[in-house]
Amino acid sequence: MLKFYGYNTINSLKILMCLLETGLDYDFIPINIRKGDQHSTDFRTLNPAGKVPVISDEGRILAESNAILLYLAKKAGWGLTTSAENIDKINIWLFYQASSQGPYFGQVEYWSAIAKTPNADALAHYTSIAKNSIAYLNKELENQKYLCADIYSIADIALFSWINECDHLGLSLEDAPNIARWSKAIKARPATTKAIEFFGDKSIFTAKKPTE
Repeated sequence: MLKFYGYNTINSLKILMCLLETGLDYDFIPINIRKGDQHSTDFRTLNPAGKVPVISDEGRILAESNAILLYLAKKAGWGLTTSAENIDKINIWLFYQASSQGPYFGQVEYWSAIAKTPNADALAHYTSIAKNSIAYLNKELENQKYLCADIYSIADIALFSWINECDHLGLSLEDAPNIARWSKAIKARPATTKAIEFFGDKSIFTAKKPTE
């Protein structure tokens, strides 16, 4: 059975959302990154980079959340049976999320909540870039329900996970009505609700998967 190693992180949320959307069977194996489980010998054997999420499926081990999303979508035949143009768009969004949105938002989180020594200039710099990313995404969602027209896909899952943290990061969607509408639609999906509730539950380390 597919094994999903994760914790309550932005990138682990992506994977759980996808697993619940696709209906693939899996076992959840918690890796408490706050206690250093990611540095254990067993976990480093799976992912030498020491990061979650990771999946293991019939001997295949994959790290990097967007690569995992693509693998799961292909395995389940979910959201990739559309036109070649839409598949290209999905890939573009996955690369954009990994190279731009994720790092920008991550820096905002670091300088606003994690850094031991505050740096107002760094926070202002990355906040400005993150706001530009929000404006770009808002423009791309104009006149379409999801990132690939009317088709909900792993592209939406990948971008949603950080957008869902905007309030926590001090980033506003007040001037991004298209994103607000898109985010609301994704939050209303049962898979999203279950995934968010699961990682918000303090009993995560005794749970195997969201209850049906």
